[in-house]
Amino acid sequence: MALLELQGVTKSFGGLMANYDISFSIEKGELVGLIGPNGAGKTTLFNCISGVFPLSSGKIFFDGEDITRLKAHEVARKGLARTFQVYVASGDMTVLENVMVGCFMHTRSRSKAKSTARQILDDLRIGDLSEALVHELPVASQKRVTMATAIATKPKLLMLDEVAAGLNPGEIEEIMGSIRHLHDDLGMTVILIEHVMELVMKISHRIVVLDYGRKIAEGPPEAVSRDPSVVKAYLGERYAQDSTVDGG
Repeated sequence: MALLELQGVTKSFGGLMANYDISFSIEKGELVGLIGPNGAGKTTLFNCISGVFPLSSGKIFFDGEDITRLKAHEVARKGLARTFQVYVASGDMTVLENVMVGCFMHTRSRSKAKSTARQILDDLRIGDLSEALVHELPVASQKRVTMATAIATKPKLLMLDEVAAGLNPGEIEEIMGSIRHLHDDLGMTVILIEHVMELVMKISHRIVVLDYGRKIAEGPPEAVSRDPSVVKAYLGERYAQDSTVDGG
């Protein structure tokens, strides 16, 4: 049984079809990339999966349960956590306090939430930032904080929305290391939206490609990077040639 299964997921806004008849599944323990050009419907699909948007049609199953009509907070309690492209810190709360908010999904004890939050921050190697105000941190550190807050909810599936956007090469390597740690060492199942191809192609087991709201390809990174429809819609001939030269 798949951990997440989408069956014909469709979402329209008036006359605009943002997602159309999208079907795929994610098995427990997988690390899946979701790519496509701007406006392809990637974040809309995340919003549908996480209960932010109601579906126009189709069904979503999570851990064997139909969650199609559940609200965002109900989906989160089932074990599905996500980050957002733009992280908005909660007022003047510290990094530790922000992560504790996620912990409160499973405990009412402030001391237990604080202890768990500190452990998560240490796991992501940002424990030294625990007393800093999130909105005063550089973008790379804010990205890790939003990941930490999501992890604090103890998700069965972690959805990451462009966590490498706006980062320099060194910061991208650090984020990549964090994602690998979450998957390889902590056993998390992950799906990530990403435009940084160096990241998504290196760490994904499988990649799903959207274009104009439709799924146009799905498969291992090396196959997707050479798929003519993906090259035409998104990657471009130069990327395909470079990946061939680099061995995929």
